[in-house]
Amino acid sequence: MIININKISDKGYALNDTIDIDNAHLLEEGSCFLESVQFQIFFKRQDQRIQAQGQIKTIISLDCARCLEPFELKINSRFDIILFPKDMVDPRSTALEDEDLEYIFYENDQIDVEKILVEQVNLFIPFKPVCKAECKGICPGCGANLNRGACPCDQAKNEIKFLFEKVKR
Repeated sequence: MIININKISDKGYALNDTIDIDNAHLLEEGSCFLESVQFQIFFKRQDQRIQAQGQIKTIISLDCARCLEPFELKINSRFDIILFPKDMVDPRSTALEDEDLEYIFYENDQIDVEKILVEQVNLFIPFKPVCKAECKGICPGCGANLNRGACPCDQAKNEIKFLFEKVKR
């Protein structure tokens, strides 16, 4: 979804819509959208700068970093960003300066709303997503999900401990 900046007046431009985003845009491996992204964005022009304040809501599926089971992550996030024209960056420069990395750019008087939404969703996803705080993970020996109960390795470890106790006596 593309917005021409000429639509944005000094008073602003409101956008309230729903969009389907391709799962390939999600950075977390194995993640996918479970529903469309609902969003509200208010654009306000300040010379060449465009302020975008908004809210996004969606649900994505992630794999837990501990137990490897899929779980749902509800996203309800607000954002406030400033967009600058891409021609602010010197095209002869091969690298961006540190201060340039703090900005989001638009080009040809067009703002790609989907790009903003994808970025905000990816920023919301935790570095190591966990299904619940008390997730026990998987057994390093047999790979059983410890949230479902004890694994066969526990019984084997107890039997070996019992045998060693007998030998020690």
